[in-house]
Amino acid sequence: MLLHDEIKYIEDEIKKTISSISHEYFQYIMNDYSSDYEEEYPGWTDSWLRMRLRDLYYMILTYLEAKGMPLLLQSFKDRFSKIIENDELILESEMTHPEGEHELKFILGFKQFLDPFKSFDYKQSKEDETKKLISILKNSGFILKRTKPKFINEADIYNEVKWVIGLYYPTCRRKNKSSFIQEFKTYNPDILIPELKTAIEFKYIKDKTDNIDNFIDQIKVDSANYTDDYRYDKFIAVFYIGDVGLATPESIEVAWKAKKIPSNWELVITGENIKK
Repeated sequence: MLLHDEIKYIEDEIKKTISSISHEYFQYIMNDYSSDYEEEYPGWTDSWLRMRLRDLYYMILTYLEAKGMPLLLQSFKDRFSKIIENDELILESEMTHPEGEHELKFILGFKQFLDPFKSFDYKQSKEDETKKLISILKNSGFILKRTKPKFINEADIYNEVKWVIGLYYPTCRRKNKSSFIQEFKTYNPDILIPELKTAIEFKYIKDKTDNIDNFIDQIKVDSANYTDDYRYDKFIAVFYIGDVGLATPESIEVAWKAKKIPSNWELVITGENIKK
């Protein structure tokens, strides 16, 4: 019988393996779309994915046995034991949404057997990832200082920040499109991160001629129109303050609350001289 810390170790390894397979597979299919990409060691990624999927299969077998779940263990074996060794089927993928990304069927299937366990609460995992994202956004001032000292508009800011975010969240690198379509207009957030179901909108408050209240009103309008695309349920408004003397973060937060922005929107205030 495995000890608690041994079971915890297996849980952590399963999570890390799922994450590494998912990220590597995303790169794998993206390279297929690139006509000028040539793998340094042809076939290596393909072989690595097959090997890690099989490793993951045996990790989950061990985990279900250690947790004392005989019926779930048998069901898992019945479903995957024969096809896990089938080279033609092991890398099969599917799209769960017409505008989404291809995902490995095995990963989707494996997660169904892990969902009953609190340790694999992907909602909590998503919250942890969102905290990391917020931390990156709060450091936008530092990113701009290091990468693009001169900028004149919001696009200059969010394109640099998007590059950094893309190092952590691969789907952010794509030219993603949302489906926030109203009767006369399609609304497109500045950054989309499908894997976190998150959309980000930047506002650049440059100098004293800019009315911060107007920017909050713009977010209020966005919140009413960023609807009906189930792939995105979390929204972040990033206010980049060009002059720290314009307003304190505290005063901006007070104005934000007064506008009663929906609770699925979060405010991030940043800038080169804004304290984190």
